[in-house]
Amino acid sequence: MTKHNLEWFSSVWHINTVNPWLSKYNVKTHDVVEGHVCPYPEELVFRLVTLFSKKGDYVLDPFCGSGTTNYAALSLFRKTIGYDIEKRYINIAKERCNNRGRFICGSSTDMEECYSNSIQLCVTSPPYLSLKKYSDNPDSIGNAKDPYKLLKEVFEEVYRVLKKGGYFCMNVGGVPDGHGGMTTFPHDMIYMCLDMGFKFKHTIVWDKGVFLNDWNIHQCRMRENHEFVWVFEK
Repeated sequence: MTKHNLEWFSSVWHINTVNPWLSKYNVKTHDVVEGHVCPYPEELVFRLVTLFSKKGDYVLDPFCGSGTTNYAALSLFRKTIGYDIEKRYINIAKERCNNRGRFICGSSTDMEECYSNSIQLCVTSPPYLSLKKYSDNPDSIGNAKDPYKLLKEVFEEVYRVLKKGGYFCMNVGGVPDGHGGMTTFPHDMIYMCLDMGFKFKHTIVWDKGVFLNDWNIHQCRMRENHEFVWVFEK
């Protein structure tokens, strides 16, 4: 690794977040185009793909959205597979990736298109409970009464398709409980994955570069300006 990559081996990564509205602006046509409600930066995935896979490996995203994981994987000469329940997101991902890679419009609770023990790396950001409106589809995990059950089914599929020694990198952030506190959602995901056999390897704190505003100061309330990347190994 060259010197400018040394931060990659730190447990705190300083990467500016992506403005979802800015990502919908086409600088060539000056139009606002359809995007994804919760994008994450390419740099975040670029580092994970570089660290935990090699050229020619398969990289999976079971919640591919606009295809950030898949785009980063292809740019690093990996093969890639993406799942999303929304056809419009699949179309965006395909266009972004110039129709390279494989994209499946369907639920990742059953990834029958993927062979067992065939994937080196999974990088994804699952729905954060009901924090964002990802879809009007009643089958979307973000709309489920019990999202934990469906997330468990997805992660069990991830475990099945990963190679022995393969990695699962999960980006998760804090979720308010609606009563002035925070849920334990990000940490619940750790125990869920441990119960199905994953080894918990690393914690990466993603500093999103989000600044405090006047409301935080006046209300003496902290602002969630970080997210986590949990790194598991099969």
